[in-house]
Amino acid sequence: MNIGGFLQNDSAFGRLMTKCGTIIALNVLFVISCVPFFTIGAAGTGMYYAVFEMLNVEAEGMKGDAINPFKAYWAGFRKNFIRTTLCWFAFVGIMMLGYINLQVCAQWTGWLQNMSAGVIAVMVVAVVIIVYMIPALTMFSGKFTDLIKLSVSIAISHPLKMILVLFLNVTPVVLLYMDEINRPTYAFIGAFFGFGLIAYIVGKILLPQFEPYLSMNKVN
Repeated sequence: MNIGGFLQNDSAFGRLMTKCGTIIALNVLFVISCVPFFTIGAAGTGMYYAVFEMLNVEAEGMKGDAINPFKAYWAGFRKNFIRTTLCWFAFVGIMMLGYINLQVCAQWTGWLQNMSAGVIAVMVVAVVIIVYMIPALTMFSGKFTDLIKLSVSIAISHPLKMILVLFLNVTPVVLLYMDEINRPTYAFIGAFFGFGLIAYIVGKILLPQFEPYLSMNKVN
């Protein structure tokens, strides 16, 4: 067995290690960028920008399947900072208002209490939109209304994949919030590679769904 060939960047093992290293590097950059709460949205676009670049390199079979994670992440973070930050603030505002409304609805009696179902529905739609909007912002330009329509269209046209994408994005947050015993373990996984791995898997799911809209130039 040629150990030297096995360890080369062009070998299957070398490409796997390169991919793991890139995911870990993107994860660390994402976690650091999230420290100021208002930059979470931009951190997400930076990570997805790099993930899509990595997936495109893999698809083209380029040598080593490697990208510069720091350069790609910073390009995505900087390019989409304003638009994504506005989207993030809008999402946080909707979720805060929804939480307040749910607390108010819980104090009511009778049919007024049923209004909580409508509030929850709005919050779920907001989650779907932000989950799709953050990666979409790295691929498309145009008005926010066009991007919202695109995100909703892609989500509802692939319902099973939408459920999977939501599961991947929402479950870690729920576990971190509810499972106090294992919270340190979840925090370690998230800080080391968890967010990057989720972005990579979600990117592989979404990229084929984005490509037809890119080729048809539906969002300019």
